[in-house]
Amino acid sequence: MKISYDKEADALNIVLKTGPVDKTVEISPEIFLDLDKKGNPLYIEIIGASEKTGKKDFGKIMIGKKLIGLPAFS
Repeated sequence: MKISYDKEADALNIVLKTGPVDKTVEISPEIFLDLDKKGNPLYIEIIGASEKTGKKDFGKIMIGKKLIGLPAFS
């Protein structure tokens, strides 16, 4: 899994598995899930991430009990 944050777009991007995208589904307003031909999830994109999470800085996030630094793209 790979997580990154695009500060300019305020988008949190999560790569679950790489591969060609067959279909993109909006699972909630501004939350998109990319699927492969078999329906397996590949990517999640959360637009307006700071508004949805209340977090203004995605330089580091907590996953479980571990603090993870995220690469930032702008």
